[in-house]
Amino acid sequence: MKTPLVAASALAIACFPTMALAQDTDGTSPHWYVRAAVGHITFDEKAQVKVGGEPLPGANGTLSNNTTLTTEFGYHLTPHLSLAATLGIPPETTLTAAGSLAGAGVLGKVGYAPGSYTLRYHFGAPGARVRPYAGAGLNWTIVLKNHDGLLRNIRASDTTGPVVTGGADIALSRRLGAFASVMKVWTRTNASFDMPTPAGLVPGTTRLQMNPTLLQAGVQVRF
Repeated sequence: MKTPLVAASALAIACFPTMALAQDTDGTSPHWYVRAAVGHITFDEKAQVKVGGEPLPGANGTLSNNTTLTTEFGYHLTPHLSLAATLGIPPETTLTAAGSLAGAGVLGKVGYAPGSYTLRYHFGAPGARVRPYAGAGLNWTIVLKNHDGLLRNIRASDTTGPVVTGGADIALSRRLGAFASVMKVWTRTNASFDMPTPAGLVPGTTRLQMNPTLLQAGVQVRF
């Protein structure tokens, strides 16, 4: 999924008239919601690299963007407050040499399982057709696999960090709807590796800032 798709979804949301939806005869509203979406992850990366205990001036790396399927599970504590868990099918990102290492090729690959847990405030009346929301919480990303490239014996750590999110829900019926959202995470990982040199493998470390942004668009079921 590309950014224009999310922009188109947001435009569609803005064009929907705001109107109340019919509720069940008992007057209750659904508390749970489940979402399925296509998510596009981009990174704002920066690396601090040490080899043999000494900083490697100008060394950097870029992380490849990922597109994956995501799910969200949410529960309304009140008509305006909900708790939600956002999970994704584990993607794999490629770390490519940059800066003073530019031209060295692929440094390695990391498979990861992203998860974000947020408290959200939903604006507007509970029965409105369009409801924007904003929230914040914690991201916990688990590293599942490390694949060597130029660097050998890569070992990246799991990460945690703060997350903010915002989006809008469109109710197509009382239970079925669509949504578009953006989520920003601030997180970094520590990794160790062995770098090949003419004298053999030299141990190194990196502190890699990732700071991913997740764009989502998909469908929602409430119950």
